[in-house]
Amino acid sequence: MELKVFKDTMATYGGRWETRLELPVETEILIPDYLPAVFKIVKCLIHPVLLQNRVSGGRWQSEGYLRCTVYYQSDEPGCRLYRTEQKFAFEKSVELPAGTYAEGPAQVWGEPEYYNCRAVSEHRIDLRGAYILCGAVLATKECELLTSLADCGIEQRTREMSGLQRVAAEEKTLTTEATMVLPDAGDAVLDIDGTFVLGGVSLQTGQASVQGALQMQVCYQPTDSEELVVRQKEIPVQQTVELAGTVEEDECVAWGEVMACTMTTSDGSGEVDLNVTWKLHLEVWHRAVRTVVADAYSTVCQTQTVQTACKLLDRAADLTGHVAVLLEDDLPDPEVTVKGCFVTLGAAVPTAGETREDGAQFSLQGKGTAHVLCADARGELTCYDKTFSWQPEGRWNGVAADALVCMQASVSRISSGKSGQQLRVELEIGLSGVLLQAQTSEALCEVELGEEYADGSDGPALYLYYAQQGERVFDIAKRYHARAKDLVTANRMECDGTAPQDLTTETVCLLIPAAL
Repeated sequence: MELKVFKDTMATYGGRWETRLELPVETEILIPDYLPAVFKIVKCLIHPVLLQNRVSGGRWQSEGYLRCTVYYQSDEPGCRLYRTEQKFAFEKSVELPAGTYAEGPAQVWGEPEYYNCRAVSEHRIDLRGAYILCGAVLATKECELLTSLADCGIEQRTREMSGLQRVAAEEKTLTTEATMVLPDAGDAVLDIDGTFVLGGVSLQTGQASVQGALQMQVCYQPTDSEELVVRQKEIPVQQTVELAGTVEEDECVAWGEVMACTMTTSDGSGEVDLNVTWKLHLEVWHRAVRTVVADAYSTVCQTQTVQTACKLLDRAADLTGHVAVLLEDDLPDPEVTVKGCFVTLGAAVPTAGETREDGAQFSLQGKGTAHVLCADARGELTCYDKTFSWQPEGRWNGVAADALVCMQASVSRISSGKSGQQLRVELEIGLSGVLLQAQTSEALCEVELGEEYADGSDGPALYLYYAQQGERVFDIAKRYHARAKDLVTANRMECDGTAPQDLTTETVCLLIPAAL
């Protein structure tokens, strides 16, 4: 009689492949004629904008530009600040190591490595530096597992394996228009930025519907004032995205980010037109469930089995919420006046923590920099940079390599000023997303039968075994090559709907019927 073996293939978590790409910056920024000449450069900021981000065919393709923004003062008296920017295009193609990778967008973050910004003349700025672009690609691993065995006196213990598999991922660039009242802005707009706040997401077969709002912020100096003023505008948005292969029962994670915004004056009424370019990111996860053989043996033949370890992702935490950050430090000059603050925020990445007695732990940690604008008594502006760390609440058991962060973080509120002679900056960071974590499960991938056991008709018909509390009936029966159901019947055990293989015992003496 031949052993019947049934197998199935399951896509499991194969880890994250990460890389760091250096994007050199070497450009000249020309000051338009309608802006005053450069007297002093106050601050230079570099921010990446990705227009293409795709993993396909064993390659990661990324394309976009670095937005180089320069804030400067002219030789005019007072604390007026001016802004100019330059787009520096880049294109990268990375060959991934041998393996299988989930197609779709990669996770991307980064930070400036260094930059040197100087005024070459009154209307020309020279910028040299480099930006580090980091990318993480989701790797998958196909595991062939045994799902059922039959004949040859085979006894098997099955278990259910469950985990999340990414079935779709999409980044869609969108544009939204709105009007906003700015009666006193003039041409002194210093920054237009915003955040996306998710209202809700629902899945239908083959598509996702997303509702939310763009919370736009315009920072400017009024024409008759040197103070920095921030005005806000909330723009409701609703979008339907086609996602092949998705069904209503899947889980969808969505977030968004503002890429660029242009502002034009309407008709002198104090209203302006905003044209916002933003990106919606969607990831759809399907719960895959497989019944697999966890262990097996034959009651008539010697049995050799091979187990394999599979990592399956599952939801570890909901990261939607807010993180409060408070920064306090001595000012380089206690007499300066704090005019305002910009914040550069880095991504939160899994970071290993201390190893405790019950195992390793990790948390999510990110970095950021508060760029604080300070003015002295002469009206000269200086930018004071204060670096900080931030992290979502929580610590999780496990290693950082088994964590997958599907989340967007952005600064939703900034408040800056002085407390006595100290700088005080309060931030609120808005989060939207989830943390997935891989859990290891073991199952059989191979089984092989050897020689038959010798005829045991001359041996004892029963064995006595002193079981310990919590021992599995299947493991006891395996030790004596007996059938688990015979052991349960001989000892009049109550199954209550549980399979004999999954029953556990109390501290008791058991009768083991000989299978030979």
